[in-house]
Amino acid sequence: MIDWFRGEIDFLHDPIPAGRVLSIDADGTIEWDCVKSVVCRSSHETSVKIKSSGGNGEGRATTLMIDGNLSKFLQGHNVFGSRDLNTLLLLAFRKVFEVYAGYFGKTLESLRNVRQAEAKIKKGDYKIKMLDINQLYDVGNDASVEAWLHAAHMRAMSRHGKSSRDKGTVYLGKSSKRWAFKFYNKSREMLAKGKTHQLPDHLQNLGLEDFIKGKLRAELRIFTKELQKHGITHGYHLNPTTLDELFTAYLGKIDMTTQATLIDEQLMKLPRAVYGTYQHWRQGADLRQLLPHNTFYRHRKLLLEHGIDINATHLAPEHNNVVPLMRIIEAVPVANPAWAYERGLIAA
Repeated sequence: MIDWFRGEIDFLHDPIPAGRVLSIDADGTIEWDCVKSVVCRSSHETSVKIKSSGGNGEGRATTLMIDGNLSKFLQGHNVFGSRDLNTLLLLAFRKVFEVYAGYFGKTLESLRNVRQAEAKIKKGDYKIKMLDINQLYDVGNDASVEAWLHAAHMRAMSRHGKSSRDKGTVYLGKSSKRWAFKFYNKSREMLAKGKTHQLPDHLQNLGLEDFIKGKLRAELRIFTKELQKHGITHGYHLNPTTLDELFTAYLGKIDMTTQATLIDEQLMKLPRAVYGTYQHWRQGADLRQLLPHNTFYRHRKLLLEHGIDINATHLAPEHNNVVPLMRIIEAVPVANPAWAYERGLIAA
């Protein structure tokens, strides 16, 4: 899905009222002068920043900058969404016009300018300055997502160097001005304190909370210079297929050959002591020496119900649930659920 977008649309209009930022030298000379962006809120109480710029010599702006999370602005959430950038931007532009309709006016001229801007967006004739491309992967359960993130933090690397972790999110190239990746547990993000990532009230209990459980979110952020390296400057250079290819190409720049342990949902429900025995067995411990006689056979009986015999030597890594990190990422990504379209949860 497309998440964050920053770019410019050709749109002739009266400049949106906004403040200015000035840099003034000691002698009072204005060094530079910049128009501030303003916040445009949608009906979901989510927002994007917009700014009028350019000029035609008559005091009118010729471009409109949009900077923000298009999925959240249109849907109220970014659990899943679309990779049709033209459609997302067109819908976002229409929402901006709805909010500022009273200011832009509804004269024949202003409506004609809007239609011309929409026609250009449909053709992809707009500038792209920055883009986030996201993908979900089903890891099975919350504990396995966290195990994957821990392993990625310890071992994943890219041309930027080793990964870093902050508040549960694993970053590669966090401060890069060209491209960066981050991986996180979307379910935990939605349940965190504060309203930044929580679902708005009207979207709660519609299936989003259950759908996102056990899902790993991977997010590529790519900036102007890196986009230009691929010859990407405008929307017409991208479509869902090329976005997939771009995402996959940059994912391949990450060295993630270490292993992570995926944890079976049923094993997680075992008593703590039995689960601990399973972990020791998986690590190759001699449980007959470690556990009292009766405890050993009691735990063995419970684990046999899950196909695990702690009386036998633990399995080799390639046969148990220890898998290379990249195997998860190379698996088939999670598709948008059909019910999301039926319930109007995807902007299209």
